[in-house]
Amino acid sequence: MTTTPGPFDPADTDTDTEPTHLVLENALGEYSLWPLFRRVPEGWHAVYGPQTYGRCVARLQDPPA
Repeated sequence: MTTTPGPFDPADTDTDTEPTHLVLENALGEYSLWPLFRRVPEGWHAVYGPQTYGRCVARLQDPPA
């Protein structure tokens, strides 16, 4: 996973309070950080969120066991 913000990621993750993202998972157990304004692609489902960008990134960095 890259930690470089993309075009849909907030510049300041310390002050983000608005839910803007989901964490998605596919059948292969792969995860994706997904913006709320985009439709969830076929074959993926939300496993976390909607939540702030920072919390979704933290979830991806330390997924539950």
